[in-house]
Amino acid sequence: MVAEVLLFVLGLLLCVILGSNNASVCFGTSTGSNDTNYSLAAGMAALGVFLGMLLEGYKLSGVVFSSGLGEVSVETMLITLIVNLAMLLVATYFRIPLSLSHSLIGSVVGVGVGTRVPVNWSYILTVVLSWVLTPLVGILSAVLISMALIRVSHNIKNPLTLDYLYGRLTLILAFYTSYVLGANTIGLVTGLFVDYLGKQLIYSFIFGLAAAFGIFFLGRGLAEVVGQGIVELSPLTGLVAQFGGAFTVHLFTQFGLPVAITQALLGGVLGAGLAKRVVLVNTRTMTKIVAGWILAPLLGFVVSYIILCFL
Repeated sequence: MVAEVLLFVLGLLLCVILGSNNASVCFGTSTGSNDTNYSLAAGMAALGVFLGMLLEGYKLSGVVFSSGLGEVSVETMLITLIVNLAMLLVATYFRIPLSLSHSLIGSVVGVGVGTRVPVNWSYILTVVLSWVLTPLVGILSAVLISMALIRVSHNIKNPLTLDYLYGRLTLILAFYTSYVLGANTIGLVTGLFVDYLGKQLIYSFIFGLAAAFGIFFLGRGLAEVVGQGIVELSPLTGLVAQFGGAFTVHLFTQFGLPVAITQALLGGVLGAGLAKRVVLVNTRTMTKIVAGWILAPLLGFVVSYIILCFL
């Protein structure tokens, strides 16, 4: 009973930190375009991630123990959660949008190797391939969306009306992007607890609220990193980046693949910049973020494996 309670508390903390670290990039492009105030964007994002978890989170709920790895003990599960929680805390402190999907899958493989629980390597390789494709699909989607919107915008002659329209649409897409985050990453987290806490709707409800709390109250720093730290966003590029990234995550969600929301959205930001011929990219910020993507699964694997070897 004590182990289950601790498992629940760690899952709750993980969702809160996840909300502040990863989910906050869902509205970074909105605030980065300087057309939407933070509180309004954060409120829309919090509602989106909560509904995404409730309505589509089940599509990722069986990823770890049905598709990727056999069932492990409660104690091993606790180690996995502690490792990922610690990594997210460090990344949030340094304002690095770390992917929980990456670190968690790395930890799962480390747990499987360390405990000799069978690992579904074909599925793991499929997931890794989806990580490689995610930013590329985000870039391509953003470029195509930008081309379409440019054609539509030619029919609106008043620039003030056009900027206002782009700003409102970007706010709506902050909701949509957060919705697909709730369906993908928060759904992945909730699925970890099915075998230990049961399938009760109350757990999905509570974890969704925890992620929403993290978005609204703790996410401002990373929102500014994504929205303003890579390229300068106009209302149009903010809209394009948001839509391209959201579409990418939602696409992979339908196939039950846990992908990084940061990869998709940053791919969208870069695609929007390319479509507008923006060449001034903050390479230092990009390098730090890409390094986080690469290190997350490696650290998750190594730390989980070493801990299990010494137990």
